[in-house]
Amino acid sequence: MEIFLPDLKVRAGEAASYIFNEKLSECYDDFPDGGNLKLDVSACYRGNSVMISGSLEVEAPAVCSRCLTTFTHYFASEFSDVFTVSKSVPDEETAYALALEIAETMTVKGDYLYLDEYIRQMIILAQEYSPLCRPDCKGICAGCGADLNYESCRCKEKEQAVDVRLLKLKEFGLDN
Repeated sequence: MEIFLPDLKVRAGEAASYIFNEKLSECYDDFPDGGNLKLDVSACYRGNSVMISGSLEVEAPAVCSRCLTTFTHYFASEFSDVFTVSKSVPDEETAYALALEIAETMTVKGDYLYLDEYIRQMIILAQEYSPLCRPDCKGICAGCGADLNYESCRCKEKEQAVDVRLLKLKEFGLDN
């Protein structure tokens, strides 16, 4: 996913639209199981900077944080940023000044604005921390491992089956 800057320079001040439809597994190592990315970007060249804004829509396989089943997770996000276009780095600047400048601004060198890493970071930020296969997911039982969405807990069955050697202790009437 790249934007050719000389085309933007010719249309300085005007926004250019780009639409990318990509397979996540082909673009990013973070998504080996596949998924789809739809990216709608608007870019505008002004002065020595490129302003981009747009939206992304992702369909990717995810694992439910409660029941551990794999499902297709859909999420969307909007973004807006400014990239500074730099012809070259002056030799007289110190390493500290360069590091500070890079930390504060996103610079572009050359004729292309490569969006791959920027969009990867936007995707990571847009993902839910604990994705759920559905809002009312019941999860799995910590005791017996039953998927509570499809079956009932088997822990009660285990509690009822008392070891015969401990039957005399029930006569004491202890509830613990």
